[in-house]
Amino acid sequence: MSTSRVKLTKSFIDSLALEPAIYRDSELIGFALRVNTSYKTYIVEKKVNGKSTRSTLGIHGQITLAQARVLAQEVLVQMSKGINPNEQKRQQRADIENQDNLIRQQPTLQIAFEAYINERALKDRTLSDYEIVLSKYLADWKDLKLASITRTMIQQRHQELSTNSKAQANMAMRVFRAIYNFSVEHYLDDKEEPILPLINPVNTLNAKRAWNKIKRRKTYINEDKLPDWVNAVLAYKDRGQVLETNKDFLLTLILTGFRRNECESIAWADVDLKYGFITSVDPKNGDPHTLPMGDFLWELMRKRKRHIVDSKWVFPSAKSVSGHITNISKVRAKINKSCGIEFTFHDLRRTFGSIAESLDYGKYTIKKLLNHREEDERDVTAGYVQVSDKKLREAMNEIEGLILSKRQYED
Repeated sequence: MSTSRVKLTKSFIDSLALEPAIYRDSELIGFALRVNTSYKTYIVEKKVNGKSTRSTLGIHGQITLAQARVLAQEVLVQMSKGINPNEQKRQQRADIENQDNLIRQQPTLQIAFEAYINERALKDRTLSDYEIVLSKYLADWKDLKLASITRTMIQQRHQELSTNSKAQANMAMRVFRAIYNFSVEHYLDDKEEPILPLINPVNTLNAKRAWNKIKRRKTYINEDKLPDWVNAVLAYKDRGQVLETNKDFLLTLILTGFRRNECESIAWADVDLKYGFITSVDPKNGDPHTLPMGDFLWELMRKRKRHIVDSKWVFPSAKSVSGHITNISKVRAKINKSCGIEFTFHDLRRTFGSIAESLDYGKYTIKKLLNHREEDERDVTAGYVQVSDKKLREAMNEIEGLILSKRQYED
C-alpha cells in the first residue's frame, strides 16, 4: 500500500487502478485518497486528542476532488480543535435513528382522537360533534401522523370547509386544536418530553386572523307574536299523545328558560311538587339549576304527575332509547307552520330572558334565572348577592303572566 505524497488531481485519480493503496496529498496535509478493490474514497487523517484518527469524506465520483478538498479543510480545522468527526457521525446517526423512532411513536389523528375521547368526559352532544368532524370534515387526515399536518394544510382545509359552512369550518379547526393540545401532553418520551412539536398548527388561523366571524343568533318571539305562538302550542294535537308531552315540554321551555337538552332529561326526582321547585343540570357549565315554579307551571307539573305513574321522566317517550323525549324538531316544524312563526328551541330561552329583562329585574336576578355564571372576576359583589327564592318566584309568575296573558286555555 502506497504511503507516498502526491499532488492529487482528477486525471491522476482517474488513472489509478483499483488496487489497495493510500495516496496522501502533497498540498493539503491530512487530505488523502484511499483505494480499494471496489472504489476510491477521499479521507482525512490527523491526531485528535493524541489519538490517530481517520475519517471518510466521500467516494470519488459521488463528490468531486474540489468538493472533497474544501470539505477536508473544514474537517481538519475541527479535528485540530479536538473534535472527532467519527464521533460526530455516530452522534448524527444516533440522532437520525432517534428521530425515526420519534416519528414512529407519534400518533395518527385517529389514534390521538381515540385517546382524547377516552381521557375526556365529553357530553353526548360534544362527542357527536367531534365524531362528525373526524368522519366528515377531516376523514382524509385520520391516518396521517398528527405532526405531519402543517399550517398550510390547516389554512387550506379551513378555506375549503368555509365555502359550505363557516361555522362548521371553525368547529372542525377547534376540534383539531383540542386534540392536538391534548396530544402534546399525552404523548411523551422516556424523559417525559413531548414527542410532538409544541406549536399547534391551528395557531396559524389566529396569526392570519382567518377565523370566520359568526354572528350570534339573537332571535326570539317578540311580545306581539307571543299570543299566537302560545295559542298554537295549546291547540296542538299530537296523535297518540294522551299525556300532551310535546305541548307541555314546549311550555316548560318558555316558562323556565331551560336549554332543550336539559329540559328533555328532567326526572321526577328533580321536581319538588310540595314546595314548587324544578331542577335541571345545565349541559353548558355542568351546574344544577333550581328554580321556583310559577303557578301555571306548578299546576302543569302536578297534572303530569297525576297521569304519569310508570316513568321516572317528566317527559317520557316510549320510542326513545333514553326513555325521555329527544329533539322534537318535527313537532316544532308543525307549530311553525300552524302559526306562521319560525322559532328554534333556543329562541324560547332567549324569549324568557328578554321578558325578564323587560320587567326590569336586576342583573343578578336575571343571571340566576338563566343560570349564567358571573364572567367578571372583578365583580366581588356577585359573591355576596343572594337572590331569594321569594324574589325568583315573583319573577317567574310575572314572566308567566306576560307569556300567558292572552292564551286560550282550558284545564
